[in-house]
Amino acid sequence: MNQAAALPRTFPLLILLTACTGAGEAPAPTDLAEAFDSASREYDVPRDLLVAMSHHLTRLDSHAGMEAIDSGVGIMNLHADGSQPSLERAATLLAKDVDDVALDDFLNIRGAAALLRYQADQEELRTGEPVDELREWFPLVARFSGADDPFVANGFADQVYDSMQWGMLVEAHTGDFLEIPPHQFPWRDEYRQATAGSSLIASFVPASSSNYTNSSRGSVSQVVIHTMEGSYSGSISWFQNASAGASAHYMVRSSDGEITQMVDEADIAWHAGHWDTNQASIGIEHEGFTSDPSAWYSDAMYRASAALTADLCDRYGIPKDRSHIIGHWEVPGCSNPKGGGSSCHTDPGDGWDWDYYMELVAGGGGSGGGTSSPTSLLTDGMKQGRFEVEARSSLTGASDTCSGRLEGSANSGNLYLTATCISDRRGADAGELRITWSGAAMGDRVNGTVVAEGYSDPWEGELQADGSLVATITGSHDIGGDVGTVTYTAEITVEP
Repeated sequence: MNQAAALPRTFPLLILLTACTGAGEAPAPTDLAEAFDSASREYDVPRDLLVAMSHHLTRLDSHAGMEAIDSGVGIMNLHADGSQPSLERAATLLAKDVDDVALDDFLNIRGAAALLRYQADQEELRTGEPVDELREWFPLVARFSGADDPFVANGFADQVYDSMQWGMLVEAHTGDFLEIPPHQFPWRDEYRQATAGSSLIASFVPASSSNYTNSSRGSVSQVVIHTMEGSYSGSISWFQNASAGASAHYMVRSSDGEITQMVDEADIAWHAGHWDTNQASIGIEHEGFTSDPSAWYSDAMYRASAALTADLCDRYGIPKDRSHIIGHWEVPGCSNPKGGGSSCHTDPGDGWDWDYYMELVAGGGGSGGGTSSPTSLLTDGMKQGRFEVEARSSLTGASDTCSGRLEGSANSGNLYLTATCISDRRGADAGELRITWSGAAMGDRVNGTVVAEGYSDPWEGELQADGSLVATITGSHDIGGDVGTVTYTAEITVEP
């Protein structure tokens, strides 16, 4: 904050608290946020819809142009193989080079918006009614998943609409923070009942018969843990493609731990890249990328997967140890000791918490069964609580506080909270500061990010046995000038 030198020796809480959330560093860039806003305006596609879609497809990460398992590239996962959503079609609509649309975040977002607008225009031609309400975009979002199976397609759309319904704050790979305020969707229960499946229902979606071996095996001695290197809907669709040459028995979703089965346990899925291992094992794929474990390996996914693995071990008599529950990288067949199978895979990677996972497996996974939604100390629903913040200047000794109510929601282990900070000493004359906390549960902890005025800091809270959350956050930032170092303490309490 370059203005710090000009501040008087007594200054409002607004300045102190802005400092305590990260001043001293340059504000996070807003280019990506502006890209979503611009694409939304240009193609008349809801901005929050675009952000939520990108979050569930890629976690707002272009992965440096690397193709996902379903050939998706870029921050919006446009498909390089020509399938929907087609990268080539997007480039044509933009009159841009395909490689540029694949590698440039802004063009990738514009391409996705152009594809959605084209579909919306086609829908209007068919029905005579414009697509302008968020409810009316739902089937187009499902179609954007690229999945032919209605359960998978509608499940993706449900994820997107969950994020908009509950609200979210997410950090993109550029360092930008993008926020979606909560939306009211009273029609969703009605819509879910009218569609094939929802984000809360597990299903059997068969892989192509070209991608596994029919068998009648009665014994299984291992469970192999994989990472999809792609999104849930895209990976399921890829295993339904006869040219994939690969499959897995089970797929686990990051956002809520939903499990889809794709190959019967009696059949041999082609997941390990090693025939002997395939013959003797069950393969479990987990949504996400090994390069970004913190964004994908959620508590909900750990718990649901562990419940499934525990169930498999109990039914087949598999010991619940690391010799029988292994990662893909531990499969024989690769001369590289850090890779497994004939293709030398490294998943689930160094970011997979084996100690926590095996603890959950030993305890049954923390849910009622292998395919049900996992239980968590952080219960779903609307949340309320209180916050108190105190900040002090090292040079002037001036300090101030603010306190009040915070509101938000929790959904599948994800937490979103907001509050307005007004100086307790000077009131609204000091201005208002909006603070947003986001986090994800992992066991009895919640880890996340607090953002105010474009500045951010990490925070960590502890979940109590009754589901309440308490957190004390301390820190300091040297902002220079007459203010010097600002030390702050923030305390939040969230009701069960």
